Amino acid sequence: MPYIDVKLTTPMPSQEQLDRVAKRITEVMVEELGKAPERVVINFEPVDSAAFYFGGKSVRDIKAGK
Repeated sequence: MPYIDVKLTTPMPSQEQLDRVAKRITEVMVEELGKAPERVVINFEPVDSAAFYFGGKSVRDIKAGK
């Protein structure tokens, strides 16, 4: 049973976008690794963009062009 944890900075994508991404990730697990689709677990976890940093700058500030 593959468990895939996807962390995304806020704001989160729409439910429709998450549904499409989950479907595609599941398809890859089925096609490439032979996993049963009903056994693929995907968790989308939001990460506060103000608390996620690249090179000492928060993603919130990077998105804002700061």
